Amino acid sequence: MKKIIIAAMMIVCGASVVCVMNFCKDKNAAKGQLLEVYDVQGSAAKARLTVDGKVLFETDVFVGKNGIGKTGEGDAKTPTGTLRPLSAFGIKPNPGTTMPYIDITPSHFACDEDCEYYNQIIDTAAVHHPCKGEDMYSYQPHYNYGIATDFNKECVYPNGSAIFVHVKGPKPYTGGCIAFDEDKMIEILKNCDLSLVITVKE
Repeated sequence: MKKIIIAAMMIVCGASVVCVMNFCKDKNAAKGQLLEVYDVQGSAAKARLTVDGKVLFETDVFVGKNGIGKTGEGDAKTPTGTLRPLSAFGIKPNPGTTMPYIDITPSHFACDEDCEYYNQIIDTAAVHHPCKGEDMYSYQPHYNYGIATDFNKECVYPNGSAIFVHVKGPKPYTGGCIAFDEDKMIEILKNCDLSLVITVKE
């Protein structure tokens, strides 16, 4: 009789352990940092920031002038799928992010040329490359704050370059980036680190 009771207890306890483990797994799956871009209508879209299972905001954003589905350099489209941050940057001082932060100066360029610096933010004063790409310091308020993503992380020309998450400019579209109101961009930076996952879908 004792053996039957002990066996029954083991089965129940084993089931409990499995349930607890599954619960923990599901709970942990809901944790993390997720920036979702969705409901794309032309160059307009919605975005939602979720941190540790809590939605911090939902807002309107701009994407590429020609929508989403990037195929190469200069197509004015935002890539679909999953992106990861490489670093944060800004013309304005770091607002409190723990991501590596590049202070943008007049010598910083986002290189879009067929060269060793393609798809990289470079300090031309340091690398001595006469870059003809984006003069980042002149893009205000766009680059007041931003995040550089790992799109085309192999930096293969001409697969596309300078896909950033940044502040909205005066036009209702971007060249392929994702643009937020400045206060929302600051909120992203303050609440996120390099574990942030960025997704773009229709």
